[in-house]
Amino acid sequence: MEGEFSRKRRLLIFKENGVELPAQVMLGVDVKVDIPPISTTDFRIGCRIAYRIDVTRAEAETAMTYPLQHVWAALRRGRPIRNALTRLAEQSALSAKQSSNKKEGLPPLQDMFGYGAAKDWGLELAQDLSDWQRGKIDWSEVDTGIVLSGPPGVGKTQFAAALARQCDVPIIATSLARWQATGHLGDLLKAMRGDFHKAKESAPCILFCDELDSFGDRSSFSPDNRDYSTQVVNGFLEHLDGLDGREGVVVIGATNALDRIDRAILRPGRLTKHVAISLPTATDRIAILQQQLGQKLPRKTHRRLMAATGGFSGADLAKITRDAKRVARRAKRDVTVADIIKSLPEMVAITGELRRALAVHEAGHTVAVVALEHGKFYGAMIIDHTRNDSESVPGGGAYFEVPNVGYRTVQTYRDRIAVLLAGIAAEEVLLGAVSDGAGVGPNSDLAQATRIATMLQSVMGMGNRLRHSLAKSDRELETLRLHDPSVAIWVDDILRSEFERAKQIIRSQLKLVEAVADELEAKGKVSADQVAEMAAKLNAPERR
Repeated sequence: MEGEFSRKRRLLIFKENGVELPAQVMLGVDVKVDIPPISTTDFRIGCRIAYRIDVTRAEAETAMTYPLQHVWAALRRGRPIRNALTRLAEQSALSAKQSSNKKEGLPPLQDMFGYGAAKDWGLELAQDLSDWQRGKIDWSEVDTGIVLSGPPGVGKTQFAAALARQCDVPIIATSLARWQATGHLGDLLKAMRGDFHKAKESAPCILFCDELDSFGDRSSFSPDNRDYSTQVVNGFLEHLDGLDGREGVVVIGATNALDRIDRAILRPGRLTKHVAISLPTATDRIAILQQQLGQKLPRKTHRRLMAATGGFSGADLAKITRDAKRVARRAKRDVTVADIIKSLPEMVAITGELRRALAVHEAGHTVAVVALEHGKFYGAMIIDHTRNDSESVPGGGAYFEVPNVGYRTVQTYRDRIAVLLAGIAAEEVLLGAVSDGAGVGPNSDLAQATRIATMLQSVMGMGNRLRHSLAKSDRELETLRLHDPSVAIWVDDILRSEFERAKQIIRSQLKLVEAVADELEAKGKVSADQVAEMAAKLNAPERR
C-alpha cells in the first residue's frame, strides 16, 4: 500500500478467486464484495454490447451449458448466436464420440501387459472399490492415492484409462498445464477446484493428474515465481487432503521425474504409494504385440522379435503395429510376421569377433559372480541379432540376485563393483583389448560401478571419511565428483583396485572363463547348473 496507491482517497482492488493478497493489504480493506458467477442475463447483455448479438433467454441458457471458454471461441461479432450454438453442439458430439471410441478400444487392466506391480495394485483397487460400493468396507480401507513413475512411453496414461475401465468408473484426466491454460492464477485454482469437484460428484471416480513433477518442489522455487508456485502447490495439497471430503475419489499422479516432486505431495494421506513402471520385458513385448495385432505370433519368431524390440516402450510397440497394419492394408491382406519385421529397425546378426567378445564379456561376469559367491547365479546369455540403430550392442547378460535384506559391509559393495568390471577384465585378459559396450548409457557396467563407488564415499560413510551427502541421482553424484576432487580421486582408486582384482579372478579361473565363453558363443546361453558342472570338472583331480 505504499507509493502512488497510498496517496489515493479511494482504492478498488479486483482479485481473482483463490489469490491471496498480502496481510497488510487485507488489513486496509473496508468492504469485500464477491462478484457472483455470470448469469444468463449477464451473458445476454455481454453479447449485445461486445458482439452486437441479440440473444434470447433460452439461447443464453443453452450456450451456458457448454464450457464458457468454448462459447467465447465460437461467438462471432455480428453473427447470429445460432451459428455458434450449432458449432458447439457439433464439437460436443464429436468429443463424446471420440471419447467413446477410445474407451471401447481399450481393454480392462486385467488384459494389459507390462505393468508389473502397478497392475497388481490396480486389480486390488478394483476389488476394494467394488467392496466399498457394496458396503463391505469403509472408505478409509481403500488405497486412494498413487504415483506412477517411469520413462516416457511406458503407458502411464493408458494405465489410468485401463484401470478406470477395470473398475467401471469414470476418469477425469487433467494436468497442471491444462489448469494453467485457463488463465491467471485465480483461473488456474478455479479449474483445479472444478476438476476435484467434478470427480467428487462422479464418485466413485479416478482423477488422473499427468506430469506431476511440473508442480515442482517448494524448497527449490526461484524468488521470481515463488509466491505463485507456492500457492499452486498449496492449492493442490488442499484438494488432496480433502478437507471437505474426498470419499470415492482415487487420485493417480504420473511423472517421469519422481525426484522433482514436492515431498509434501507424497506424504501419508495424499499420494502415499509409489510404483515405478519400467519398460516392458521381452515376454511382455511379445504379448503386447500380439494384443495390438489381435493375433498370435509364431513362437519361432519370438526370439528375433524380442531382440529387435529391446528397449521399446508400449508407445514404440504401438507404432510398430500401426506401421505393420498399414503395410498389410496397402496389400489388401491380413498382417503377417514379415510386415512386423519390415516395420522394425534393420537387424544385424552377431557373429565372428563381436560374438566372441560378447561371450567372453558375459563369461567374465559369470565367473566373478560364482567365485565371489555374490548372490544367487541363474545363468547367462548373449543375443543372436541386434538392431542396426543401436548406439552400442546390447549383447546379453549374466543374471544373479542379491537379497534385498541382508548384512552388508564395504566388501559387499566392492564385490559388486568387481563383478561389474569383470566383463571388461575378461576382455582385456583373453582378448588383449576392452570394447566400448561397458561404458555406454546410465545402466552400463561402468556407470553402475561408478555410481556405487561414489555412494560408498558420499552417502554410506564407507569411504575414507564419514561425511554424509544428500546426492543420490547420477546428475547430483556427477556434480559432487566435479566439485570435490577428493571424491573423484577416491572413486578412481576404488575402480582401479577392483578392476585389478577382477583381472586376478579371471586369470585364476581362466579355463572356466574360456569354457563358459565357448558355450555362450556356440549356444547363446549357459545355465547355473552347466557352469557348476564345468567348474567341478575343471577342479576334479586328474586320474593317473
